[in-house]
Amino acid sequence: MYESCIKVKYEPQLRCFCLAFRQKEAEIISEILLKAASEPEFRNALIRDPGVLLEQYDVSPEAKLIIRRSIVDLTQ
Repeated sequence: MYESCIKVKYEPQLRCFCLAFRQKEAEIISEILLKAASEPEFRNALIRDPGVLLEQYDVSPEAKLIIRRSIVDLTQ
């Protein structure tokens, strides 16, 4: 299990939001965007076919959407 979790009560059960997981995703998003900024080949591959490239990373669909939107913003 994760090192730090916050338990929030939702009727009728408890759910655990794991901060370590979210922090790790934020680090991966940052890593991808920094790599895209510094490596033209990686950036072009990410722009050309983000779905294929992002499948290599273990992040949520929400994180992938953040990356896609960020790349679109960079290209406009």
